[in-house]
Amino acid sequence: MNRQTAADDNASGPMDYDHACLNYDFSRTAGKSNVQLLVELLYPLKNSLLLDVGCGTGNHVLKLRDLARHVVGLDPSAGMLSQAKAKAWDASLLRADAQFMPFSNRAFNAAYCIQALHHVPDKGKFISELYRILKPGGRFAVESCSHEQLATFCCYHYFPRALEIDRQRIPDIGEVAELLSAAGFCDITIHVCPLEDGFRDAPADYLDKRVRDGSSTFALLTAVEIEEGCERIRQDMRSGKAAGIEADYRLKAGRMAGRVSFVRAVKP
Repeated sequence: MNRQTAADDNASGPMDYDHACLNYDFSRTAGKSNVQLLVELLYPLKNSLLLDVGCGTGNHVLKLRDLARHVVGLDPSAGMLSQAKAKAWDASLLRADAQFMPFSNRAFNAAYCIQALHHVPDKGKFISELYRILKPGGRFAVESCSHEQLATFCCYHYFPRALEIDRQRIPDIGEVAELLSAAGFCDITIHVCPLEDGFRDAPADYLDKRVRDGSSTFALLTAVEIEEGCERIRQDMRSGKAAGIEADYRLKAGRMAGRVSFVRAVKP
């Protein structure tokens, strides 16, 4: 689903999540603060039919399944869904395209999408589908990163073209709010959230191929770019600079109160 430029001729291409599912959870989890804020934004969940769009390996399905009447997870990757099924065996998991969801009108009380919007080619179509399948008063929360928040990840210090790639494919938070408004949603609000232990972003983490294999960003870099970035990390670790660089990026994140944002909206 990702677009590539001519500079990416030697990159591996768009992420194969049926393969990446094996390493996806190695570098990310559903962090406590993240889940708490999501629950607040979707309140009330009790007796609700809840949809997780782009559920991946089911980290959030697992956390929310006991808070709602029922949770449905939707993802286009059979491999990701197989991992989700192993965690949340009693959840309803469905392989489908978010742009053409196989649900009736006004089927769900609430829905959410965690770090998956940038994988959808036609985002307007996706948002319109969400509007269709939500009941009146239905809540939707989408988690992503603003372009300013992206710059707080030290990954980009060592793999600089990755920041350009991600800013091209990840819509800025204001753009997400505009998409929701254009589809007819109201009461649109933006909420910054810390990642805490939900994502690994120390320089040394990126030397681990499992971390890189679980990130769609690295699928769009060339092998040369990845090796050059890893060598810069190794040099900084030997010199002792890596710890200071990591601290600087954490300080940037702290000034912003968090590295991710939720955009929350309501269907009138």
